Amino acid sequence: MNESRVTRNPVWSRVRGVTSSVAFHVLVSALILVLVFLHPPLMFFGDTDTARNYLNTIISSLSTILALCISIILVAIQLTASNYTHRVLDFYMRLPYNGSLFLFYLVTIMHSFILMAVIRDPERDPLPATLARDMSADLVMVAICFVSLLLYMYAVVQLLKPERIIELVLRDYQRAYRRGNFRGALDNVEQLCDIAKRAASFSDSVTAMHCVEALLDIGKALPLPARRDDPMLTVHENLINQWMEILSVAVKDKETGLIYAVLDGLRVQGEHYIHHQAWQPSELVIRAYRHLTFSDFLADGHVFYADKVADRLYHLAHCAAAQGERGETFSVRTFDVIRMVGETTFRENPSAVASLLDGFLLSERFASTLAALHNPAQQEAGLILYFQLWKVFVSSAGRRDVARWAVWWEETMPPAQRRLGRELAVLLGVHEQAVDAVETICRIWHAHVADMDFAASEQAGQSHVLALFDGWSWPSVVARAKSFGAKDERPSGC
Repeated sequence: MNESRVTRNPVWSRVRGVTSSVAFHVLVSALILVLVFLHPPLMFFGDTDTARNYLNTIISSLSTILALCISIILVAIQLTASNYTHRVLDFYMRLPYNGSLFLFYLVTIMHSFILMAVIRDPERDPLPATLARDMSADLVMVAICFVSLLLYMYAVVQLLKPERIIELVLRDYQRAYRRGNFRGALDNVEQLCDIAKRAASFSDSVTAMHCVEALLDIGKALPLPARRDDPMLTVHENLINQWMEILSVAVKDKETGLIYAVLDGLRVQGEHYIHHQAWQPSELVIRAYRHLTFSDFLADGHVFYADKVADRLYHLAHCAAAQGERGETFSVRTFDVIRMVGETTFRENPSAVASLLDGFLLSERFASTLAALHNPAQQEAGLILYFQLWKVFVSSAGRRDVARWAVWWEETMPPAQRRLGRELAVLLGVHEQAVDAVETICRIWHAHVADMDFAASEQAGQSHVLALFDGWSWPSVVARAKSFGAKDERPSGC
């Protein structure tokens, strides 16, 4: 945003801070008044009667115009405050043009009053030279008043624009943050969140998007917590909660663009944490995705967003896999969250399995992340978590969906994982009594259950037998598969 670019130049930031203050505007206005009164151009050549009529008209006109404009502006500010944030009134009160406008009008009106009291000559007599000079100065001041009123109204109208409100809130946040006033900074963050939520409720997704961008800039600029008990972790947790609140409102109001913006914003924020190996706030992002899926998407029937969450979780897991041993652990734990989300989604919405398949089970990032894990134990754990989800999928999937998965697995996975996945898929298909699924994958892979020795999956199956096969012992699982292959006598089948 423009404000963030300004803060990068401290000299320009100080200059702008001085020129945008009320004191600066009052000082400049006072200098203009002094120049006008000391060196006015001779513009008035009327008599005393004309001067009296002119002064009477100017006093009544300026007073009426100023009062009417202020009343209209206050009504507009009240409506804007009710739609977005009450901070609009604070910004209006701090508007630097208030000082210059009221000074010009007050001096012009009072000067006109004084001139009316000074003019005592009979009607139609020529004015003395000193009064003609003061009347000329008054004419100039009236012109300045009208010009300043136009500039003032323009500034107020700009203030009522949501983009300007967001910019000012962000400026207050940056000032509070630089002063170490973290409580005030958090209040400004909450104000941005309130603006986004109210904008979403009024179907103003553009304003809400600007708030999301501002929150993203804030999140990237915050110091990262060094340990779990670091107070900055609470600040990051508060920021993530604000993202969640915005998305909750967007889901209720069906603001699709804002939903995707928040999901992408959380992903970018998570990438920032992961690249700096800030694992505690990274976990907050993963929990946020999980909470949003269960509490908002699935609870409100928006199942089609669940695979979008899975895609972003796979992306974060892929980023973490390149961050060393701790990153690999984080990747596997993220796979576990994907499994939890996918299992619930598949079980509660079996008719939506086909539309959710791409996000949960056909992710290109899953294969690349698994290949990036250098620890064989982590690779095995990630693969087992994947097939726990596949186990739920195969129970309700049709032949077409199973065929898509089988082709994808054959084309995408490296040889070692490909063989293990084949064996686990067959074993789980038999275990779940999904006869059509087992037949389909065997036809595509040109395999036969009776010819498989399940050597690649033996170690994995033994170490995760309770999770994968519901407590069945490894010999029992293999025996059931062999029995299934022996009973199948179709020549082109398994």
